[in-house]
Formats: sequence, structure tokens, C-alpha cells
Amino acid sequence: MEGVELHFHALPGVDDGPSTVDESVDLLRGAAADGTGIVVATPHVRGDFLTDVSDLGERVREVQAAVYAAGLTVELRRGAELGHDMVGRLTQQELETLAQGPRGSRWLLVETPFEPLDEPFHSATDELRDRGFGVVMAHPERSADASVDGAVGLLRELARGAVAQVNAQSITGAHGAAARQAAFVLIAQGLVEVVSSDAHGPTRPALLGEARARLIEGGIDPLVCRSLTFGGPRRLLARGIPSAAALVA
Repeated sequence: MEGVELHFHALPGVDDGPSTVDESVDLLRGAAADGTGIVVATPHVRGDFLTDVSDLGERVREVQAAVYAAGLTVELRRGAELGHDMVGRLTQQELETLAQGPRGSRWLLVETPFEPLDEPFHSATDELRDRGFGVVMAHPERSADASVDGAVGLLRELARGAVAQVNAQSITGAHGAAARQAAFVLIAQGLVEVVSSDAHGPTRPALLGEARARLIEGGIDPLVCRSLTFGGPRRLLARGIPSAAALVA
């Protein structure tokens, strides 16, 4: 079974990921070598990075063509790592173009801030649910909510149907000791559904295989590790988040 990356900065020139198409192909070549078959391209869509999402489809097609020309079989899909500050600024159609999952169970990857989760964050995710989208929380283990506040904000989101995604580099220790400890604790508590690389370039490559090995070394059940990197992301793409609120016309 091929791996799936749900959080991956694959598009060039839009955020702090690759600068050129060639760099994007190199990054995706690493994902292919790591056993990944599907990559959701998730550029930062937030006030200080990308705010116009109208050409993301064209950008994905450009990189996909270069990937195929390089002899790689990785399938690239359009998505985003959505900053909560952008939720009220994007139209329903714009959010729909960034969402994953089947009709009626669509979801969006929302960036978890590094500071404790506050009411504006929860209001934004509540708005997404009111607009018919489920929420996948990107790297909550890197937030002060996990290391200082006992993951109170994360637990609040999970109770509302959100799903947690942990970064592979947190598991390997590349994001620091606090993030690594928080990642292992959240996974051991069964609060995480997906591990993704959150790859950006040479210093932040595809690491699903290494993360899986580190989790097993750290005492996490191998079946859980496989679910985090294979089954969990595939389920989210195929089934979505059915608990998302129905959109009221």
C-alpha cells in the first residue's frame, strides 16, 4: 500500500516551500522514494502568505506535468494549509476548491498556531463546520496548547469532530524535544489520526518512513503506526469527516 501525504508544501513560489518547479520535483521525488503515491499540495493560505487561491489549480497541474515528465507516478492534489485568519475572507467556492474528501464529508487542513489556541481560532473552526466542512488540525503538537495548556484547545476541537495531524519531523525530533514529547503523548493517548511530513524542501523532506520507524522504536504499536501513515490519511480522502455540519442554504 502506498503512503499518502496530507500536509506537504509542494508548490513553488507561493510560500516558504520550494522556489522553482525543479525544486518541487526534487521534493516529490523524495516522497516517491519514501513510498508515497498521493500528495495533497498544501501551501500556506493566510494573511502573510497566499491570499488569492484562484490559480492554485493551474499551479498543481504545472507541477504534476513536471512530475510525470520526470518519470514519477506521484499523484498531486490541490489543497491548502489554511490559516484561521482566512476563514472569513474566503468564499464558499474558494473553500470548496481547497477541501478534500467526498461530497457531504469535505474537510480542510487548518494550521494550528504555535501559541495557545484562543477564541478567534475556535470561532474560525466553528465557522468552517457551520459552512459544511470538517477540520483537520495541522501539527497541534507544535502549539503551546499541547506543551503548556494540556492540549485543552485540541481536546475542545476533537470533541467537535476535528481530527489531529502530527508532523513527521516532530516525531523524529527535528522540531525540538517539546514537540517530540507532545507528539508521542498525543499519539499514545489515541488523539491523532494522521502523520504527515509537512515537507518544505531539502531541510524538511518527506519523512513518513522514518517517522513510522521512530514511533515503533518508541513503543507505539506497529499497527497504529501503519494506520497513522497509510490507513488514516486514505480514510480521510475516501470517507472525509462525516461529522461535519450540513451546509444550510
